[in-house]
Amino acid sequence: MPQPASTLIEEGVLDVLQNVSRRPIEPTLESDLVADLGFDSLQILEAIAELEDRFDISIPLNDVPATRTVAQVVTQVARLVDERPKA
Repeated sequence: MPQPASTLIEEGVLDVLQNVSRRPIEPTLESDLVADLGFDSLQILEAIAELEDRFDISIPLNDVPATRTVAQVVTQVARLVDERPKA
């Protein structure tokens, strides 16, 4: 049975965050990117680039400062995936 798109997005976001982190992390939806996961601004930009490539989306940089938790990232990516032009 195929997984719902939201589950695939959530797993993809968690995978990207683990790949970008320079140390072993176990992110949860409640994790704060900076306070809990220790991401700096460069790692956040790396994660954005990887998420854009993985999901074929463009994340507006002016939305980034308001996005603090993993759940907010998942919500943002899911919204952008839904808004993608259908081919």
